[in-house]
Amino acid sequence: PGRDPALPPILVACHLDSWDLGTGAFDDAAGCGIITDAALRAQAGGKPLRTIRVLWAGAEEVGIFGGAAYGAAHAAEPHALAMESDFGADRVWRVQFNLSAANKPLRDRLAAALGLLGIAAGADKAGGGADVGAIIAAQKLPVIDLAHAGTRYFDLHHTPDDTLDKIDPVQLEQNVTAWATVLEIVANEPGVIAPAD
Repeated sequence: PGRDPALPPILVACHLDSWDLGTGAFDDAAGCGIITDAALRAQAGGKPLRTIRVLWAGAEEVGIFGGAAYGAAHAAEPHALAMESDFGADRVWRVQFNLSAANKPLRDRLAAALGLLGIAAGADKAGGGADVGAIIAAQKLPVIDLAHAGTRYFDLHHTPDDTLDKIDPVQLEQNVTAWATVLEIVANEPGVIAPAD
């Protein structure tokens, strides 16, 4: 919970399920570990201004049922921003935004902080992900996407090799650091966070 319950929360999401052949470690239990650890780290120096809501969705692989259920249950509840981790656990190399022109100072602060971690700011084309898709559509939410290096993703995705031993601890730590950096900034943003027109 944040210090100001009147401010809409920041939503971060992942999904816990697996494909028939694998354990679902890379897709997407790693994403759940990333967002959860980042949410905890973002409040290490004290409660942020905004609540950070962590969504562990289920049944993404068979119809996005968890994300759809969240979207239906919380459609009338204001949200400030949505993000999702669902492309493995290799390092974050790029950030993309869907923020309004009025939020350019916020975008610039985020890009500068992530730039210190070697993460480039890409084109403003953030779309979110499957588990946050319903709530983004229902509320026309702003989105920040942290893009993973996907060179190994499809070698592991939906295969028997999608197991915990394939997750590189160094790259996983870089993910958590990147996510925590973003959450520390956006969860302490007092103003309106809006999507691009």
